[in-house]
Amino acid sequence: MRTGRKENPPEADVDVGDFETYATARWSWMLRFAYLLTYGDHHEAEDLVQTTLAKVYLRWDHIRTLGAPDRYIRRALINNNTTRQRKRRVVHFLTPHLTEPGTHAGHINDHDSYDMRTELLAALATLPPRQRAVVVLRYWECLGEQETADILGCSAGTVKSQASRALKKLRDCAVLSDYAATAAQS
Repeated sequence: MRTGRKENPPEADVDVGDFETYATARWSWMLRFAYLLTYGDHHEAEDLVQTTLAKVYLRWDHIRTLGAPDRYIRRALINNNTTRQRKRRVVHFLTPHLTEPGTHAGHINDHDSYDMRTELLAALATLPPRQRAVVVLRYWECLGEQETADILGCSAGTVKSQASRALKKLRDCAVLSDYAATAAQS
C-alpha cells in the first residue's frame, strides 16, 4: 500500500521564516493529507486546512523555531479533524473528489483511475479515525513507525497494532478484493 508519494520538497527547501510563504509552498501537500483524513471530501479538506492554518498562524513564531513545522502541521490536521468529527457536522453533498492538476485522461493507468481511487477512499472511510490517521501517515506519507508515533503522541507499539488492525480490516473489505487480486497479478 506504500505509494512513495514524496512530491513536495523536503522541509529544508521551504522557507519557514514567513508564514505566508510556507503556507503557499505547502498548501497542496496539506490539502492532499487532509483529503485522506476527511473521507475524500475535497470541501471538508479545504475547510480543515484553512482552520488549521488559522490556528497555526497565531503560534507561527514558536512553530517555525521547532525545526519541523510539517510534523506540527500533520498533528494539528489530525487533531482538528478529530474535533471536526466529534462535532458531527452536517454532511455536505458537494463534489466529493479532488482533481489532480496536470493529470490527463490519457496518462491515467488502471491503478490511478477515478473509480479505483473512489473505491480506495471508500475503504479508507470504513476505518476509525485513529487507524485512518496511522494508515495515512505510514503508507501515504511514508513515515516510519517511530515518526508516526511521535506525531500521534503514542508508542511505536500502538502504531504497529493500529496499522495491523487497519490493514486487516482493509484486506477484509469487499471493495478492495478486486484491487488486491489485480495487484497480485501485476
